Amino acid sequence: MDTNYSDNDIEKGNQINELKELTEEEALIMKSSLKKRDLHILPIIILLYIAALMDRSNIGSALVNGLVSGLKLNKTQEGNVTSMFYVFYILFETPSNILLKKVSPHVWFAFIGVAWSVCCIILGIVKNGTAFVIVRCFMGVFEAGFTPGVVGYLAYWYTRSEIGYRMAIFFSAVPISGIIGAPLAGLFASIKLGSLLPFQNIFILEGALTFVLCCAAFFIIKDYPDQAKFFTKDEYDLTVSRIRADQGLASKTKVSLSITLRTIADWKLWVFSILFLGYNNAYIVLGIFSPTLIKSFGYNNLTSTYLAVIPNACGLFGVMTVLLLLNKRNYISLMIIFAAITIASYSAAVFYRNKTSSLIFLGIAGFGAMGNIPLSLAWMSINQGGIYKGMIASALVVSIGSISGVGSPKTFTSNFSTKYTLGNSIYIGGVAFSTILVVLLGIYFNSENKRRDQNPEDVSHLSEDEQRAMNDKHPKFRYIL
Repeated sequence: MDTNYSDNDIEKGNQINELKELTEEEALIMKSSLKKRDLHILPIIILLYIAALMDRSNIGSALVNGLVSGLKLNKTQEGNVTSMFYVFYILFETPSNILLKKVSPHVWFAFIGVAWSVCCIILGIVKNGTAFVIVRCFMGVFEAGFTPGVVGYLAYWYTRSEIGYRMAIFFSAVPISGIIGAPLAGLFASIKLGSLLPFQNIFILEGALTFVLCCAAFFIIKDYPDQAKFFTKDEYDLTVSRIRADQGLASKTKVSLSITLRTIADWKLWVFSILFLGYNNAYIVLGIFSPTLIKSFGYNNLTSTYLAVIPNACGLFGVMTVLLLLNKRNYISLMIIFAAITIASYSAAVFYRNKTSSLIFLGIAGFGAMGNIPLSLAWMSINQGGIYKGMIASALVVSIGSISGVGSPKTFTSNFSTKYTLGNSIYIGGVAFSTILVVLLGIYFNSENKRRDQNPEDVSHLSEDEQRAMNDKHPKFRYIL
């Protein structure tokens, strides 16, 4: 199904950054449209993200299942096997999102998924630390295109009011991957496969599962709503017109150097990046180093691997809580609440050590930390004002946020065991500072919304493309708190 739109079509109902109130009949049509979009878009990208997270984070299980001794890693290599992944992950996120705008989503996501799964398999084959670190670097290159790509891709299919809920559903993959990944890694590590060591089993078997899934994704992922075949005509017309008015159609959006440069120069983008850095560090530490932390509480290697499921299981409840509260509380208040829970519980876990209570509080920290990942990224995404700016912004924000993956691993090596005081202090301080930035940015957004309400501007003489290029500076755009 395809429809040709003229510049005046938006004015017949919805206007740029202004969606008309739905009639009862239209509300039913949109409800049906949402169900279809959710069914066709969310399951496959969630499965891919679970696979990506497992392949990225299984390094933590490998470290407690013989990786260091098996490859005779020195202290530098022990830190680099994790941190160098993030160096290349950071470097390639923005270029990857620009490429996504030039390539069909089903081709792009399937390609990078197959590529990183092959890298994961190779990790179980290499024989020395240098080769292992190099392959991890390539894995970072290919995984770089996924998370920021999906953050942008969701805006292809949903309006700003719809994205937050779907973003939270998508990021439920974070704790789910830990719930599945930790026991699965423990299972694979306990299997005897010829002369393979336990950590080799983890990489080869998990990589093989991802490879199959990513091949299937090529045939499952849908590209653009205005090219979708699963809508009725009424669903198609209403859905496409609202998405077009809200953030623009991805299929019609072109790569723009001027918007790229303006996006990079936007001070708000850097505030979003720094606040995500602190929240993402909380997730990275729990996602990768839960086995290491739990081992420091007094548990053995294999038990630590299995018990690492606890912070992730609690994180899943955190994301579910976000889903329940998202339409009742604003983003700012929710991020403050989840940050407070994270700081208090993580502090209790690592600074007042007890084998049982520390494990419980680490789980509660997972509840708070996981909840703030979808909240912070969704809040960033819906406040950009356009598809292409959102693509660049999501890539840069996730890139800056991923810097924590370079630094944190070096504070959780055996050099700092068993208290990991430096890493723990950075964890807590980062979450606190991010929350301060959330409050300050929220104050600015509220002030700017009031200013625009009190000083309306008429830009109706501009074409749709010219208005769309204004992004969040459009006089009818309102920041969501």
